[in-house]
Amino acid sequence: MNTLMIIWLLIAISFTTYFLISLVFKKLSVKNLEQALVTANGLRLLNLKHLVGILLFGILFYVLLPELKYLIIDVEIPRLKVLLLFLLTFFLSAYISKLAVQKHKVQHRADSHYKFSKIWLYTLIRFGFLFAYEFFFRGVLLQKFLEFNSLFITIIYCTILYVLIHIFDSTKEILGAIPFGVILCLFAYYTNSIWYVFLIHLALSTVYEISMFYYQTLKITKS
Repeated sequence: MNTLMIIWLLIAISFTTYFLISLVFKKLSVKNLEQALVTANGLRLLNLKHLVGILLFGILFYVLLPELKYLIIDVEIPRLKVLLLFLLTFFLSAYISKLAVQKHKVQHRADSHYKFSKIWLYTLIRFGFLFAYEFFFRGVLLQKFLEFNSLFITIIYCTILYVLIHIFDSTKEILGAIPFGVILCLFAYYTNSIWYVFLIHLALSTVYEISMFYYQTLKITKS
């Protein structure tokens, strides 16, 4: 078995392993932060899931594919047009996340198993996971598919896999993953970096999750 086949086999194993883990977490009703905060040991389990994701998507391929380290190490300022689009997308992602929070506010939950102070460890692990996640989907997969396909076909493949990994989320999240996945692939391609797509994903995720953490652990509804 040559090196290329081994790499693709490891990609398949990593993706399938995390997919199956996500299935198990859905069965346990700990598929996201909202559920984890109201489940005994839920946050610990979610942290563990993210740590496994860091290993499968980040550390493993960072070690195995040193030729892709430039996606992390080399950060250049893109052309003005791309930079402006990045800034627009970054703030738009944060704004969309804020709207989602306002629409789905979770009132004070007496059955929450955690205090707000637990957010720091979760956030640290979550940041690491999102970075590894982007390195895999918009780094490893994007670059490996580009070796044999056009940019258009590559984005289709990457987006299909990205949507598939979200298959256990809500219908709205699954549908949202389609345009979001395409946009992130384009930014990764035109910036030759993981940092820009990571920051966009971070803006979308952080605003929502910190707000959910707040509403489920601190906010008390007035009677």
